Amino acid sequence: MERYTGKSPYFSIVTPNHNSGDGLARCINSLRDNQASYEHIIIDDCSTDDGFLWAERQAQQQMEQQSSVSTPPGETPDIPGRLVLRRNPHNMGPGGTRNHGLSLVSGRYVLFCDADDHFAPGALDILQASIEAFDSPEAVVFRYCLQGPKGDHDSLAFCQQAEERPLARAFRDFMHDTIVSSPWGKAIRADLACSLSFPDLPVSQDGLYNLDLFGRAERVLYLPEVLYYFDKRSDGSLTRKPFSNQELDKFHRSWRVFAEHYREHFAATHGMALLEIRGLRFVGVSFIMRQAINKTADDSRVRKVVLDQVRQASWSSLRQLSLKEQALLMSYAVSPALSRQLVRRSQYAS
Repeated sequence: MERYTGKSPYFSIVTPNHNSGDGLARCINSLRDNQASYEHIIIDDCSTDDGFLWAERQAQQQMEQQSSVSTPPGETPDIPGRLVLRRNPHNMGPGGTRNHGLSLVSGRYVLFCDADDHFAPGALDILQASIEAFDSPEAVVFRYCLQGPKGDHDSLAFCQQAEERPLARAFRDFMHDTIVSSPWGKAIRADLACSLSFPDLPVSQDGLYNLDLFGRAERVLYLPEVLYYFDKRSDGSLTRKPFSNQELDKFHRSWRVFAEHYREHFAATHGMALLEIRGLRFVGVSFIMRQAINKTADDSRVRKVVLDQVRQASWSSLRQLSLKEQALLMSYAVSPALSRQLVRRSQYAS
């Protein structure tokens, strides 16, 4: 049952901000051509640049605009989009910062947007029309455009036209990474979104949040439109950070928490094959790629973790991977140097 009606904005967009510079202004401005009502909740996580100061000036101008509008007593001016700005008392990381944002939500649907990303023109209007046409599903998933150093690439199409899919199908798509594991890329009914929280992990908090989301969303609407721009052009992208033993430990710890949560809450309903397939991708393939993209030499600890994950998987799970993923894992088992060459020649190295 929805909690948000009446004068509530239709959408609450939650954005964690940390030293995003001019990207935050682009993020804010990308929402302004929508007719749908929204609040943009931006939580600054102890930035040292001026991006959030610009946002605060925008919010002040908005308040002055509201105060100049004549409205009946007891009512507030009808401003389509308002900024809700807060600062964390101390650095909390993206997961804790998003939880802070969720605590302030007053809209009917929640979207997440990273501060250096932005929405496509009219994205909120498209989402509102689709939500109303399909009688308020718990979640809506949509496509994105990845902006990389060598150009833009749209994510694969879910469907040719909007269609609703049941829980079991959406859960499977999430575990197969057909539905992106990031917080963005979906609109979530606020009663569900705010009942979940991001765990206290240094990385990959979004995987656990979405695991619970798609484990509970009984009705999921798929849209064919590209509504979000994911900016990976910066050299500071997470995938380009040196994959040190410290980074390995962070990601492997998050995976172990994810796997244990799955076994405890979802294995009885959905089986273990989905977890095996996801492990092959997120431990096997992604760890190999991170090491190769950063052009580091083979590391025995990474090799042990990857090969242990492969050994734990059944042959039927291995066969569910794409041919490219199978080739990468097999080449790594034989020769890490060969696998690095394959990665560097592929689109993943761009």
